[in-house]
Amino acid sequence: MMTTVAIWNPASGSAPDEDELRDALGPDVELVATTEDDPGPGQTRDAVERGAATVVACGGDGTVRACIEPLLDSDTTLDLVPLGTGNLLAGNLDIDSGLKAAKSRGERATRKIDVGFVNGEAFAVMAGSGFDAGMIRDADEDTKARFGRLAYLRSGAKHLRDALQTTFVEVDGERWFTGRTSMVLVGNFGRVSGGLEVFPDAKPDDGLLDVAVLAAETGREWASVLWRLLRGKPQRPELVDRTQGREVRVTTRGARAYELDGEPRDPATRLEFTVRPGALAVRCGEEAR
Repeated sequence: MMTTVAIWNPASGSAPDEDELRDALGPDVELVATTEDDPGPGQTRDAVERGAATVVACGGDGTVRACIEPLLDSDTTLDLVPLGTGNLLAGNLDIDSGLKAAKSRGERATRKIDVGFVNGEAFAVMAGSGFDAGMIRDADEDTKARFGRLAYLRSGAKHLRDALQTTFVEVDGERWFTGRTSMVLVGNFGRVSGGLEVFPDAKPDDGLLDVAVLAAETGREWASVLWRLLRGKPQRPELVDRTQGREVRVTTRGARAYELDGEPRDPATRLEFTVRPGALAVRCGEEAR
């Protein structure tokens, strides 16, 4: 029985040759491919049932998220080899991209992190509705394959002037926000793609979810939000507000698309968020230890 099982997505945006990946992982690792019908949960569940000490998710955000739920509250640790267009969890855990991450697996430490849920589905890093969900949903697959994350810039530009949506946010059973928003984010970690620190105070092991509502609508307002993110400066309170909680309910007047860890979902009018503290053991780089 192998103690390490690597779940590999051969269709991932930057997937290497299978032989290259096997060589980088080493002879002690069992490599199992995902399929169109099963993108990872079944393979991960099988690895846990066979007593694997570690499951290595080799792919992008979708592959990582597919592996999470079967690992919750188990004795199996999640490790990462980021191979897709984006890998939010790897970025927050300070894990290198590509085959370099496969070769450095033995150097990483283990820590326990919380796991968030939105409408019954698990996420490790962040979920949201509005602008980010539209940007992720409409990113062209061919452009992603050719240019990687730049595809999201083109898609995002289409949504900068989307109409604001009347939104109600309850945190731990109390109404916290009522107003019009362009986006609502709920996070377990603080960083999104590009290393932008959306939640400076986020800790993935504090049993809390971080919540942000954004009301940017014009190009100038979006530029202000981005500039302050890049400079690490406080946001304008009329454009961005933040809080923390264990249970979050987001309701919108009309159905709005949402996403979790970079995976788009069909529009909904209500999102129910919860957190399961310390439910997932992960390997991480030195800074994220």
